Amino acid sequence: MNVLENAIDIAKKEKISTIAVASTTGDTALKLFELAKDGTFKLIVVTHDEGKLSQERRFKEDIRQILLANHVTVYTHNPRAIILRKIISAIFEKLGLPTWYKYLRQMREKYGPGIKVCHIIAHMLIEGNILRDERVMVIAGKKSGADSIAVFLVEPRNK
Repeated sequence: MNVLENAIDIAKKEKISTIAVASTTGDTALKLFELAKDGTFKLIVVTHDEGKLSQERRFKEDIRQILLANHVTVYTHNPRAIILRKIISAIFEKLGLPTWYKYLRQMREKYGPGIKVCHIIAHMLIEGNILRDERVMVIAGKKSGADSIAVFLVEPRNK
């Protein structure tokens, strides 16, 4: 059983209805969609093509259209938020305060690059108001394909 099949199996057993996947070209997203289309999952695909012109994007347009036609959310994060986060992080680091990037380095050292990417994807989806109050499974990898699964509990920001 591969990572995507394991993810679907775990999501069914644990009653996790939202699955997010990182996908650079769309191939991993399409494989997950094919495996999950018989289920009742809310699928979210996070692309890597932040701020690029359409002709420069690596995510295949035909796959994007298939996913959108089947009510799959295809999300590209706002690159301005990343620049702002890097500026704030640099200031915090100079002041000796904890930063998001320090946290990510620790995640990578402890669990590997795939889990680090899962944290980034979950964070992007929360920042983009795609995730609000739910358990979500995030699937990611280091270069191509999927090799890591993480489950996050997203709680409402204002209680």
